[in-house]
Amino acid sequence: MTLLPGLAMIALLAIAAKGVSLIRDPGPAGRVSALDELDHAEPLPRPGPVTRLVRAANKRFGPALAGVSSPKRRERVRHLIETAGRPDGMNLERYQEQKVAYTLGAGLVGILFALIGVILLLPGLLILGWTLPDLRIGSLARSRQARIEKDLPDFLDILAVTVGAGVAFRPAVSRVCEALGGPVAEEMTMALRQIDFGAGSREALEEVRRRNESEALEEFITAVLQAEELGAPLAGTLVDQAADMRRSSHQRARRRAQRAAPRVSLVVTTLIVPASMLLIVVAIFLSSDVDLGGLFGG
Repeated sequence: MTLLPGLAMIALLAIAAKGVSLIRDPGPAGRVSALDELDHAEPLPRPGPVTRLVRAANKRFGPALAGVSSPKRRERVRHLIETAGRPDGMNLERYQEQKVAYTLGAGLVGILFALIGVILLLPGLLILGWTLPDLRIGSLARSRQARIEKDLPDFLDILAVTVGAGVAFRPAVSRVCEALGGPVAEEMTMALRQIDFGAGSREALEEVRRRNESEALEEFITAVLQAEELGAPLAGTLVDQAADMRRSSHQRARRRAQRAAPRVSLVVTTLIVPASMLLIVVAIFLSSDVDLGGLFGG
């Protein structure tokens, strides 16, 4: 029974932390006005003691604790952050700080529970704090790539109409990005900015392909590069590619449904059917007015 108050306390702490972040969030208008006033802003206040402690611990233990001490691991984490769209301005250093902060915070909570006798929560909380940033970034990366797969056909349809109306490719991409928004627009806007800063079209589009793991986006970039090299009309290519992507999306949805069917059957067999049988047996027993004392000789 001592485990339930501990779990309730963890849930309350998580809800309180989320509530504080929502209260302190100025909203989209506030964030935009803060960016507009950045040049006239006063110097940033000195970080608090908790922030200084986290940064000091990150400098000392960050790479080892976050597991990014090796170049290969560092590159893998950086790619995952880019695939997730750099949420909240995330970079490798902030990722390490989150690892350190969550692990230290979970360790302190675990020590508090250990003092009241719930020692078993300490290792579990440490593992949770250490893996939580990875789980969050991985979830954001998967949802963002799924959003790209979903939005790209509509993006291509509107882009094909715009290009077919006589607008050049780059201005057409810029207009469609401004109209639609979303992760596809973010990626293409970033590519256009790289081109404006002097990068080549192929280099910028290859960078978009490297940052993401969407097969549909890779097909789109390949088609654009081939059309530029061969001088082929792009509008018809975009329309055909959007139709192909929708067919591929429907096929993937059917495959996911087919894979989900055995799991649903397993859940029904192992959980729902026994629970239903138990309810039926209990209902029959209660309606039969059987005397348990006489039945077992009590």
